Amino acid sequence: MTTARNRFFVFSFYLFLAGILLLLSPFHSANVSAFSPAELEVGITLQDNFLRLSFSGSFRLVEQSSGMVADIPPGEYTFLPSESGIEINGREGSSVFLSSPLLLESLAVSADSVFEVKNASYGKEYRGELKIFCDGSSRRIIAVNVIDLEAYLRGVVPKEMPPSWGNYGGMEALKAQAVAARTYALYHRSRQRHSGYHICDNQHCQVYGGKNAESPNTDLAVSETRGEILAYKGTVIEPVYHATNGGFTEESQNVWVNSFPYFRSEPDPYDDPNNPLGLNNMVIHTHATWEAEIPSRKAAALFSSRGITGISQVERIVIGSSFPSGRVNELIFQGNGGKTVSLFKEQIRTALGVEKIKSQLFTVNEKPEPRVWIVSSSNGIAKKENFAGLDGKWAVGQAGLKRMLRGDRFSVLGSGESSYVPYASFIFKGRGFGHGIGMSQNGAYNRSRQGHGYQDILSFYYPGTEIISAY
Repeated sequence: MTTARNRFFVFSFYLFLAGILLLLSPFHSANVSAFSPAELEVGITLQDNFLRLSFSGSFRLVEQSSGMVADIPPGEYTFLPSESGIEINGREGSSVFLSSPLLLESLAVSADSVFEVKNASYGKEYRGELKIFCDGSSRRIIAVNVIDLEAYLRGVVPKEMPPSWGNYGGMEALKAQAVAARTYALYHRSRQRHSGYHICDNQHCQVYGGKNAESPNTDLAVSETRGEILAYKGTVIEPVYHATNGGFTEESQNVWVNSFPYFRSEPDPYDDPNNPLGLNNMVIHTHATWEAEIPSRKAAALFSSRGITGISQVERIVIGSSFPSGRVNELIFQGNGGKTVSLFKEQIRTALGVEKIKSQLFTVNEKPEPRVWIVSSSNGIAKKENFAGLDGKWAVGQAGLKRMLRGDRFSVLGSGESSYVPYASFIFKGRGFGHGIGMSQNGAYNRSRQGHGYQDILSFYYPGTEIISAY
């Protein structure tokens, strides 16, 4: 029996889409096993709180709560949150309101059918299907690409590792990346830590660029490792990876909390910027070495902006302890009044900014204040000026005491006394980019260029694991 709501649905879509075919058939979701390559749900990062969608092929829209299906003519549509669910604006300014969630399906038999998300942050054209729903708490439109896992990897591997590496001896590295990315996706597929989808499309998970990111080299790497994943004693692992380790891998508990037997701290000569093997064609990553300067006046502000309290002015920064790899375990900040704050492990990068402190593998030095400070007899700062000509010269106080005018640690008082002057800034010099756990992408590239197979590459970076077939 056709209900009033169904008649309204048909009528609204007829006016809205001009020529729609409504099928009163229920929608059935696919029933797949935990390790089936059939479907992965990927959250698409949108630049706005609406979805701009377009396509030129044959698609239909399924209102999943009712099972009603409508064929949609090619064009561009905007999906917005509404009180009743989702508002869809199409041609000629017409609108229709449907219940969340919705599913966009291709009617084409060909796997090349794509749709375009015009306001996506990391991609543009996508294969597969698109689930659209309105989050109940935030009232935000959520777009989820429902896609075959192998097709998903075609859009991930080239975003995580340059496809051009395959032209310069790096095909085995691309294969290692494909296996790691596939394993990572299946690991998160079985846990679904995100609301409404399995995995996100940004750096928090794996960067996914959709069809536009695809490349022949990475397509080949995906196809030649089809179904292969990493397991430890039969259990799928979470194979984290990073850009470059600076010459030393790291144990997971030395960065985060939990310990895993397949994350070990070992020298990695194929990613050491000092090139200890003397390789003629060694590729040094752009961030294999790095330097960052943090002004002392800004250090405390970085703390407070991240909710860390205890000191209002940082006077010294000292490494408290390090791990055998050289990565810092404890960094001590000494402040005014003898107060101190200690940061540990990855908390250091989080507090100071991961864009500045690219890894835990660093040293820190203090940069002197390049000027003479004039202070009062009560040790308060009266004036701070640049006296380049005076720096390093000697002065005689009223009591006949001789003092050198230095801008690094001391100032001269009228009484001939001296007081401590805070450092101008702190210089961090480090190696590596990322947490250093698991596979170094740059190290994998150098190993591939030296003739290592992808199985050997994965065996070094995830010792004790084995490659198994998931399907």
